[in-house]
Amino acid sequence: MLRGVEGLAGDLKAEVERYLEAPSPDADLILVARGTGKVQRIAKRAKEVGERVDVKRPADWDDRGWERLVGEEFRRLSRKPDATAIAAIRAHAGAEPVTIASQVGSVCAANPQVATLTREHVDAVVGGHGRANGFAVADAIADRDPASALQAVRGALESSDAPLAITGAVAYRLRQLLRVRSGAPPKEVGMRPGRGYDRALAQARGFGPGELAWAHDRLARLDLDLKGSDLPDTLVLEVAVLDLATSRTVGAPFNPLATRR
Repeated sequence: MLRGVEGLAGDLKAEVERYLEAPSPDADLILVARGTGKVQRIAKRAKEVGERVDVKRPADWDDRGWERLVGEEFRRLSRKPDATAIAAIRAHAGAEPVTIASQVGSVCAANPQVATLTREHVDAVVGGHGRANGFAVADAIADRDPASALQAVRGALESSDAPLAITGAVAYRLRQLLRVRSGAPPKEVGMRPGRGYDRALAQARGFGPGELAWAHDRLARLDLDLKGSDLPDTLVLEVAVLDLATSRTVGAPFNPLATRR
């Protein structure tokens, strides 16, 4: 497998071109590129002698798009996954189309006789967790799942996402939930009608009276801490993420039903 094919040059480029003129039946060459503009000859020849798969990367926040991408990869191999298998691949591979394709291929190859692949089949073959991002952190917070939120934030940090970028993704999602809870239609909150909006509505209802307002205040304090605290940014972020993902009873001034003392 070669990544970054669009940057091939010199001897390596010549070697790939020679291989494509006479492919070996005993070895597969997988080329991965973000574009073919600089490698038109290689792209044309690869398509003639092999298989070309064009993948449009979904936006980080597009859960439905990522699920569809994983499902399409299984279908490309003529295999059937259930919802748990798709979720497991997403958890292991993160937001990396190349890793998704590799892991789906490994799971299918390891279970040739299985009619419907499940999470158990994925977990038995694939280890570890792939690239997470700020929106994965935001989803875990919205689901009120502290353990998953902590795991996601560590994955995002290991993937070199900046703490302030993660904070921005969480703030974006919480603003969406606040607007959904206030009755805003899907278009106004940047969503399409259907499962995504319904999920956001369910998530918004998972926050008690005043919790979303409290969460925005907690995010504002996190932003200040990241810009001025003497503590490590990773620690400051992890503590805030755990706070935000944990359900709590909120008092005044955030909860309009709370009794002021």
